[in-house]
Amino acid sequence: MLTHLIIENLGIIDRVELEFGPGCSALTGETGAGKTMLVASLGQLLGDRADKTLIRYGETKAHVEARFEVPSAHGAIDVVSVALGQQQPAIETGEVEIILSRSIAADGKATARLNGRMIPVATLKDVGRALIEIAGQHEHQRLSSRPWQRDALDAFAGEKAVSLRAQVADKVRALGTMRKRLAGFADDEKARARREDVLRFEIAEIEEAALRPGELDGLRAEAARLDGLVAMAAAVARVGDRLSGEGAAVELLGSSVSDLRKAAASVPELEALARRIEALAVEASDIAGEVATMDAAADPGTLDAIQSRIAKIAALTRKYGDDDDAVLDYLDRASAELEDIRSATDDAAALQGAIDETLQDAVATARSLSALRDDAAARLKEEVEGVLGTLAMADARFEVALIASELGEGGLEGVEMRIAANPGEEPRPLHKVASGGELSRVSLALHLVLSDDPRTTIFDEVDAGVGGRAAQSVGAALARLARSEGRQVMVVTHLPQVAAFADAHVKVEKLEAQGRAVASVTVLDRDQRLEELSRMLSGLEGSATAKEHAQELLELAAGAPTLAG
Repeated sequence: MLTHLIIENLGIIDRVELEFGPGCSALTGETGAGKTMLVASLGQLLGDRADKTLIRYGETKAHVEARFEVPSAHGAIDVVSVALGQQQPAIETGEVEIILSRSIAADGKATARLNGRMIPVATLKDVGRALIEIAGQHEHQRLSSRPWQRDALDAFAGEKAVSLRAQVADKVRALGTMRKRLAGFADDEKARARREDVLRFEIAEIEEAALRPGELDGLRAEAARLDGLVAMAAAVARVGDRLSGEGAAVELLGSSVSDLRKAAASVPELEALARRIEALAVEASDIAGEVATMDAAADPGTLDAIQSRIAKIAALTRKYGDDDDAVLDYLDRASAELEDIRSATDDAAALQGAIDETLQDAVATARSLSALRDDAAARLKEEVEGVLGTLAMADARFEVALIASELGEGGLEGVEMRIAANPGEEPRPLHKVASGGELSRVSLALHLVLSDDPRTTIFDEVDAGVGGRAAQSVGAALARLARSEGRQVMVVTHLPQVAAFADAHVKVEKLEAQGRAVASVTVLDRDQRLEELSRMLSGLEGSATAKEHAQELLELAAGAPTLAG
């Protein structure tokens, strides 16, 4: 419940401080007196756009502050606890005080506070909307919105319907995500098929080579060794030819020994040379024998095989890596990627199965929701028509149509509320109702039937287009809403028939002070209330006849429970 409101420098309001009690309060005054600013001030606590043009001319900032007292079980307590980032202590009895404030500076910047702590505007909006509802000039637009009508029906149907609605929405969103993912699988199918062919070829090529880690280095070392042996064999073959054989070194050395010994018969000194050459011949013969055995160690065929293997591995390294180890690493990666592609195909099949299962589950849940809506639609029709009967619309026919649709987050149907205000008419959608007065009463009836909301509700000219007996019915209904639900209701009205039913009456009037317009806000006592109702009835100050009519209205209002029902 809103208990205290302070407004400073907003529009033509200089400073206003008001206290409110439970029940229904009427706010009245001439057009332009400042009633709109009172509603706008509360709108600032709901997070409405901070507009520096709202600041009273000549001032540097505007300020709105409201104090609320709510029961410990009120839903706003949890919102406040989250906003302040603290655990709300358990309170079994008593009231909890919540203070909201907002200031708008001349540069357009705004600050918001909750219980004295600065908070973001988004948080202010969350807390404010848990405490206040303004059913204002845009109420008819909201009322005519099919999404709002569906939400309202689900709330009327009860917690099970609200829960089923949430489940349907979750499942439909999950379906959307899965279908998008499946579409991605389909889009990539050709690319995956092409990639799979490439990977299969590459894997087969590498596996056919049967590489071993470190093999290339070993082959290159062995090839170098064998290549050396082949070169050695060619060299020793040539050496052997030069040392032994006809006309070779061994034979020439032997001939040289024979020639020297023949000559030594005449020149003995040549014998020593002959022995030395003979020793050389023996050594050359031994060397020739060793060279002959070394010729068998060279194997060119083995070297050719190794070089062929090296060439094959080198061809793989040019395609898949710098060496054989890198090629084997690529083989592992390619095999893993191929497995992923195969798994993707399996995943697509599994995903389609999950989609089918989720769709079946969503449809079943939506059908359960449809059954609850169907039952609730009949009950809502009966209750709203009953209330409309107390609002001078006894012949009105109200209905809630369920319009089949494809499965969506809202279920298997849309909801359309329709009204026929007069006998012989076919019910039409609310947005096609021509009379603003009729739509205002439908709005009020829906508030009475649908709402068990503990928020403070401000009706801003909900009586538009209403007069006479219908206006009295609206006033009685507002009083009943405030009293029967234990709620706090405020109504901005131009109709004395509505204002007379309020528990408290606040008058807003525009005065002049120091050459400037200023709004004056007064909580009226009974005599002042008679004067204000008289003015509203006749437009004249001090009319005795109007005052009698005002007295009659107040006496009539005392019978509000009878009028209401």
